[in-house]
Amino acid sequence: MKIAQRIQTIPPYLFAEIDKKKEEAIKRGINIINLGIGDPDQPTPNNIIEKLRESVKDPKTHDYPPYAGTAEFRQAVSLWYKNRFGVDLDPDKEVMALIGSKEGIAHIFLAFIDPGDFSLIPDPAYPVYKTGTLFANGFPYIMPLLEENGFLPDLEEIDEDIAQRAKL
Repeated sequence: MKIAQRIQTIPPYLFAEIDKKKEEAIKRGINIINLGIGDPDQPTPNNIIEKLRESVKDPKTHDYPPYAGTAEFRQAVSLWYKNRFGVDLDPDKEVMALIGSKEGIAHIFLAFIDPGDFSLIPDPAYPVYKTGTLFANGFPYIMPLLEENGFLPDLEEIDEDIAQRAKL
């Protein structure tokens, strides 16, 4: 079966490539300090493990959750944003539970990028920004973050046509 062209344009996942290099270095006896994706390097605290055990016994946890997450969770997120950032969010329209941040970031490109649109992506950046753009059949426009510009993108360097076609 032929794989879709958009899949063939996706570069290897950066963190998987870093993991390969890390494992190779460990095999060569190099002591590694892992500054990668943030996997926990400490065991899960016992109180959390106990709460998980209790939760597994509750039949209400045996079903799939509501598609947007429980109302209680969405309200808690809305309240947290209000307390932390002073931002009001409608828990029914502006808050959604996700499997993880990567899922949400990747899907946001599908919501805003049409084929042929550009997304403006800083470099360095989280790799899923480019991948999400490519999945949406858009074009990533890479903006280097350089010391001489305070590690901010130089917006004056963006071609006018690209700026007009950029959606994110």
